Amino acid sequence: MASSLLFPDPPRTFPGQRWIKITARAIHVLCAGIATGAYLLAGGDPGWLWATVATGVLLLLIDLHQSAAFLCEVRGLLVLGKLGLLSLWPVLGDNARWLLPVLIVVSVISSHAPGSFRHHLVFRRGKVTPSTSHG
Repeated sequence: MASSLLFPDPPRTFPGQRWIKITARAIHVLCAGIATGAYLLAGGDPGWLWATVATGVLLLLIDLHQSAAFLCEVRGLLVLGKLGLLSLWPVLGDNARWLLPVLIVVSVISSHAPGSFRHHLVFRRGKVTPSTSHG
């Protein structure tokens, strides 16, 4: 029962999901760009960084609603890796601002990689159905 709740086959969707994700992603990219520019050029404004985190969490929640298989896919593992890098922010002090361009490069490459790469199951292959959603 818990397995079908976490890993539904097929993955769940909801009305308007694609457009909500597209809009959230656009706002996420906008906030990430402003936060990166602010930290690199002017010392930063934490509001833009928090807006980036908030929209990223929204995107993560939508993907997890579809299926926890997201965390078994390359794209989910990359999101966890980006969160791990972001958690280094307090440790790195002034050097942390260079994390943002690295995260943007990783994000752009991973989000524009072929779907067969992004949706590739690293774990639980044959046991769960990965999402094939777009947007």
